Amino acid sequence: CYRSRSGKFNLLTPSHSGHCSVAKRCETVNTMASLLWWIVGFYWIVSGGDILLQNAPSLYWLAVVFLAFDVFFAVFCVALACLIGVALCCCLPCIIAVLYAVGQEGASEADLKVLPKYRFHICKDEEKPSVGAGKMVPIETSSGYLANERILLPEDAECCICLSLYEDETELHALPCNHHFHSTCIVKWLKMNATCPLCKYNILKGNEQV
Repeated sequence: CYRSRSGKFNLLTPSHSGHCSVAKRCETVNTMASLLWWIVGFYWIVSGGDILLQNAPSLYWLAVVFLAFDVFFAVFCVALACLIGVALCCCLPCIIAVLYAVGQEGASEADLKVLPKYRFHICKDEEKPSVGAGKMVPIETSSGYLANERILLPEDAECCICLSLYEDETELHALPCNHHFHSTCIVKWLKMNATCPLCKYNILKGNEQV
């Protein structure tokens, strides 16, 4: 560290700064020499390959090897960049979901047992199917809680986790926020993350959302 004329302290000494400047110049010279060799070698191969092969076979094959290596390296870099781009586009949603789930507090078996449980029944003809796609008939849970029966419209009779329509006799779970899902789907979800997949209602912390 030395003090310049302006009174400020510089971290690099004059000798160290000189070494950096020499290294940068050597790097520039090396790059220019490689580019010049590539141009000259390409010209030799294209314009007088047969003559060069007869008069100087070693130089000919040296130029061919260097050109082939440069082409292979360029193709490899482009292919690698494309693979990385495709991998990021395909795997980014999964990576984001995993990172989001890491560190989230999951629900316990005791928390899951108190959630209202239903069995879905598709409306028959005599039950006026125009009123709704089906009804959620409550099932008594181990805690003894029995919820009220609910009628679902056609657009609501779907699990937003697996994106499948509710089939007849399917077991459902409803959360305190009134959103409902397949029992198997929502149980797996809540064990990893105790929030509603739709509105982020936290079943452990009440109205607190994350």
